[in-house]
Amino acid sequence: MAKRDRHAQRKTMSLMLVEGETDEVFYGRVKNDHLRSIRCRVREVGGLFNINNKIVDAVFRYCDDHAQDSVRVYCCLDRESRNGVIPGFDLKTVVGRIKENGLQQVLSIDVVRATQQIESWFFHDISSIYEHLQTPKSQRNLRRYCPPEKFGYKDLQRLFAQYGKTYNKGKRAASFIKKLDLPKILAQCDEFRMGVELIQARADDLTNYLAYSLQKR
Repeated sequence: MAKRDRHAQRKTMSLMLVEGETDEVFYGRVKNDHLRSIRCRVREVGGLFNINNKIVDAVFRYCDDHAQDSVRVYCCLDRESRNGVIPGFDLKTVVGRIKENGLQQVLSIDVVRATQQIESWFFHDISSIYEHLQTPKSQRNLRRYCPPEKFGYKDLQRLFAQYGKTYNKGKRAASFIKKLDLPKILAQCDEFRMGVELIQARADDLTNYLAYSLQKR
């Protein structure tokens, strides 16, 4: 009799590990609006400091608490620059730690990168930003923030201040993020669209894309 796949009785969970509270709010909306048909969770890891350990610890905790799940991990992080790498993050280190511990629930680990920051993606929908700020139509320069990846958190903060409002990171940004046109951002932002498409494509895939050692955790 053929040996049964150890993942055959498990369901796949897409685990999105996000950098901070703003990302948690944004990806929470992505989950509700565009990933509703698949099993996924959003977990905040608390910033980029010591990010490799935070990612690994979050994966271990999830797997300990949900032993019945096979897990696809998505590290949703900011580059913090236009061309640089994600500060302190090393995918090979994270994958190596998972492999060393023989955590075979984990089927894959991928990165969804935002250039420069999650706020940079928001500028793809500058119309909704102006609408939220109640900017007079005569003052709405739709080309002012092109290309969007040139701009980030501080630029959004200055734009809000220009119209007498304050942009706050985290859960306080929820009402603003709720007004963004996600389909528009998906259509215009390659990084975002490819990340969502990858999560959707692998949602029910039980293929193990990591080459594990035989060492058990």
